[in-house]
Amino acid sequence: MKKWLILLAIGFLLILLIGIFFFFVETAPSAPLKIVKNPAEGMTKEEAILEFREEYIDYLIFAIGGWKLHNPPLSEDTPKIKVTLGNETYVSEIIDTEIKTTKRNISNEDMEIATTKEVIVGILLADNMEEYARQSVENGEISFELKTSYSKLLSKGYLQLYESLTGNSLTGKIIRIFRS
Repeated sequence: MKKWLILLAIGFLLILLIGIFFFFVETAPSAPLKIVKNPAEGMTKEEAILEFREEYIDYLIFAIGGWKLHNPPLSEDTPKIKVTLGNETYVSEIIDTEIKTTKRNISNEDMEIATTKEVIVGILLADNMEEYARQSVENGEISFELKTSYSKLLSKGYLQLYESLTGNSLTGKIIRIFRS
């Protein structure tokens, strides 16, 4: 009888922990604290490329839903996206729905996006940013590299962001990993 109670308690505790984990994983912020405006609005493509600055990447990350990324449960590890534009490197860090991009390099990013200034400006000036971004991914003008474990990506909320950009499901990859 005692063994069954202990097994039942352990089973209940495991289910509770898994439930809490998935609650935090799926719980994205409902609204950004600060709305980011398109810094290239009203410019020509050439002007925007000449005046390229961190705010362009802030807006791009914001527009693709990066503001929904969050720290894993009980952790101070903020989501970090490295954006490589030729020989320039920017890092966007998401802190409480606010995107802060600086021109620097890091080695502990969650995801790396490699593209060009021209492609980013093209996305910012496009009538349908999401479609333009998707086409750029399909054409190989933008590449993504996941730099951390799938469990960490999942716990920070990258699932929807990755799926919206690539059209591929990160969930399927995670399930295949756990099955093997």
